[in-house]
Amino acid sequence: MDRSIFVALSGAVVQEKRLEVLTDNLANVNTAGFKKQKPLFEDAMPDGYGIRDFASMDKVVTDMSQGPSEKTGRMLDLAIKGEGFFVMNTVNGPRYTRDGSFTLATDGTLTSREGFPVTGDKGVIKLTSPDVAIDAEGNIREKGAIVDRLKVVSFSNLMDLRREGNFFMPVEGAKETAVSKETAIDQGYVETSNVNAVRAMTTMIEAMRSFETHTKMIQTIDDMTKKAIEEVGRV
Repeated sequence: MDRSIFVALSGAVVQEKRLEVLTDNLANVNTAGFKKQKPLFEDAMPDGYGIRDFASMDKVVTDMSQGPSEKTGRMLDLAIKGEGFFVMNTVNGPRYTRDGSFTLATDGTLTSREGFPVTGDKGVIKLTSPDVAIDAEGNIREKGAIVDRLKVVSFSNLMDLRREGNFFMPVEGAKETAVSKETAIDQGYVETSNVNAVRAMTTMIEAMRSFETHTKMIQTIDDMTKKAIEEVGRV
């Protein structure tokens, strides 16, 4: 068998995986705080295959660049300007997010849209009303009095975070760090997805065309191989 079919096959597999990542990005173009994924590729050259390069997807990384802020006017909508993550309290431990679309549960707990309690300096944040004032440092005021302060943290290495839905979970050994002084909270805003829909769609079309090219190449090589076998059979 012509070994070039393996080159075409590896290329098709890579483009298929790439399409999966791009599809997920596009599906979350309107998800607040979403961070797009980027596939990283490498060339593999198995022993005995001469100079033919075989492509493979090394890993998928998260682009932590900040998304645009959108004004909503809601008192419990918060956007982080700069580095950092809001901290959610879950049964599986803390989870981190850039999505500040918060709500107030019936018991007064400030929660994420998924229902997880938001963490402050005093623990789970409890409020008596959604009518609160939150300053750039994250201090929460009810009737002028500070009742808590949002916990906003960062990590020395963002690669220590793994995506879990619209949250991030830390790998073993990951350490929370304080955010820089430039980090600020904007009340009445939410950070939107950092996916550029037009650019993502263009990239997806390119990936689809590349996938089709590789699959056609596989079919062509397969047809040529069958023809060669038939010719040998006639000799």
